[in-house]
Amino acid sequence: MKVALVLPPAEVISEKKDTPTYQHVGLGYLAAVLKKQGIDVSIVDAKLDRLDFSQTIKRITDLRPALIGITAMTHEIKMAAALAEEIKKVSPNTFIALGGVHVTTLPVETLKKNKAFDIGVLGESEKLLPELVRMVEIGGHDFSGLSGIAFRKGSEIVLSGASGKIEELDELPFPSWELFPNATDYIIVTSRGCPYSCIFCMQASGKRVRRRSAASVVAEMENALLLKKPNRFMFFDETFALDKKRVHEICDLLIKKGLNNRIKWSATTRVDSVDKELLQKMKDAGCDHIEFGVESGNEEILKKIKKGITIEQAVNAVKIAKDLKLHTETGFIIGHPDETAETAYQTIYLASRLNTNYVQLGIMVPYPGTEVAEMAKNGLGGYKLLSYDWSDYNKQLGNALELKNLSRKDLERIQFAGYLKLFVFNRRYKDLFRFLLDFHREAFAFIRNYFRKGKASLPSNVKLSLMLKMIFSKSPTLNTKACLPAG
Repeated sequence: MKVALVLPPAEVISEKKDTPTYQHVGLGYLAAVLKKQGIDVSIVDAKLDRLDFSQTIKRITDLRPALIGITAMTHEIKMAAALAEEIKKVSPNTFIALGGVHVTTLPVETLKKNKAFDIGVLGESEKLLPELVRMVEIGGHDFSGLSGIAFRKGSEIVLSGASGKIEELDELPFPSWELFPNATDYIIVTSRGCPYSCIFCMQASGKRVRRRSAASVVAEMENALLLKKPNRFMFFDETFALDKKRVHEICDLLIKKGLNNRIKWSATTRVDSVDKELLQKMKDAGCDHIEFGVESGNEEILKKIKKGITIEQAVNAVKIAKDLKLHTETGFIIGHPDETAETAYQTIYLASRLNTNYVQLGIMVPYPGTEVAEMAKNGLGGYKLLSYDWSDYNKQLGNALELKNLSRKDLERIQFAGYLKLFVFNRRYKDLFRFLLDFHREAFAFIRNYFRKGKASLPSNVKLSLMLKMIFSKSPTLNTKACLPAG
């Protein structure tokens, strides 16, 4: 029995993530598990392989799979559904399963709205998928014996219990990179889960952290070097440096094996989980890029969103990383609960003050399963939902949410001012030119997105004068009320 695992193409190519330099690690793990069970499996990573919709359909149908597994995040769900519908037209008996965080959070709604999906696979599915494949192979139709799925029973959608977490991550086979097109960057996941409670995060892997051993992590890197010769590795843990002892063990083993002289790698972590000793060890082991999630430049908002960090910790962590000559990156969000123009300015001011090599300045998205989504649904936090079109649920180019005090256009104008402020504030004019060249596609998409807004959006109160004040001011605070219309 043939199985095809699929990542859909982007609806419109407008961001770098629509044409990634890395493979989909989740599909890599699932394929490896199926191969270990002797199942004939192929991967169609449409984004990495630069396939459009029709090319993706052809690639899938040429494989003639009996079962297709499609993975999709929230903003990808429409394209996933369109793929499934088109495949059913060509091959109505092909069994199509949908996985990923969106269907995990909204299983009943997703299957009801998208009839082409036969089943929803919820949560971590490395144990479940081989069982599902065997059941489909023998012509089974009653899936009630499987845990962690949503399936159709007549006109009803039935949930068959909670999905189990993979407890021993070392027991998983390494991702099947050989089934992907060549990439320049290779993702390594050394743990699953995050113990924190940020209100904008769905926590797909749960709050309990499960970790791989240093030996397993380094062996996977060695395996990838043999198979694909990657340019660099990207550690994609939610909180890579949470367990400092294990990070030291990974770094020590990389150094012992001499891999630190052969590879470069990056990691994402929290500002309260690093110190000079740890970052020095990471650099010695080949790390050249570190990313921190900071989210806001206002202390009260940091508390409100349950981030659990302080601005001082952010300043200290970035300073240590920069002193060690690491390439630095920070992530921020505009549009927190009860955000004002003043608190949003404090965020873009902090981003400019930290002056990292690169900044991600996104707009809040009410992803299903998050506290923010519930707040927006109930009109709390000053939120107003603008769209139930899942394609709009995008941090850079979406249109899902605004606040009563900050319209969608206000949020986008502050976002635009924030990106400019980083370069103007620090006199990084050459970097600004390079940024505009590197992200010209995003810039055109931003402009197109900005002018397509419908009447649902509130009028903008952040005028050009306030934007200029935000961009050029050296002050950590602004009297933004003086620049906003009364009432």
